[in-house]
Amino acid sequence: TDSTETQLYNMLTGEQSASSAYSKDELKALDDFIDDLCNSYIEYGGQYPTFTNFIRLFLRHDFPAKIITDVLTKLYPILHVLTIEEEDKKSLVFSLIQSISGGLPSLDSSRRDPSSVLDSFSLSLKKRDKELSRNDYVYLLAIAVLSRNLASSSQRCDCGLQAMKNRLSGVSSIVFYDITRAAEKFLRSGVGTKDSLISCVFDICMSSPKGLNSTLNTGSWDEAITSLKSVKHTI
Repeated sequence: TDSTETQLYNMLTGEQSASSAYSKDELKALDDFIDDLCNSYIEYGGQYPTFTNFIRLFLRHDFPAKIITDVLTKLYPILHVLTIEEEDKKSLVFSLIQSISGGLPSLDSSRRDPSSVLDSFSLSLKKRDKELSRNDYVYLLAIAVLSRNLASSSQRCDCGLQAMKNRLSGVSSIVFYDITRAAEKFLRSGVGTKDSLISCVFDICMSSPKGLNSTLNTGSWDEAITSLKSVKHTI
């Protein structure tokens, strides 16, 4: 419908937030569009960078949580294909910054991500036939979204930390390392912006892990949270 097209355009131009109301018919139309889009991408799209960039748009925070989770679910087996070979860092950073909902909520008053979105991103990092590399687009985006939430939860409430602990159950040691170290680096930066978050994620994920514990256990989580909470009073 014309209304749906207008709302989609406003989302992409930053004039409308994901919290805006949609009618059932509009959401159904958007759902159907995403279903057709993902099916076409699976069949033809991976070879076309323009198509890949278009798919990435629907992982942006501007869209309703269901749209983001649907894209991650439908493309789960081929999420690595959303990485564009030889993409320059400037373009990659811009895309990631546009996709996340904010920096540290306590500093920039940005909204927290819905639990369904966090769950979907954590699932994308768990064991799969074709695991994501640390420089893959979806891997970097997932680390950014999850480390942001972990950093925020470490400042605010234990319930958020417990949810995050459950969410990270089953991830590999390197994924756990990247999320917790990126969260700590982000807090220690004291800046709290989207740009700072992505910069921290790049610094962690694009370098060799230091002091990586290959075995995850309760102690690993407790140590990570203790380290995060120790930053609390410095920002």
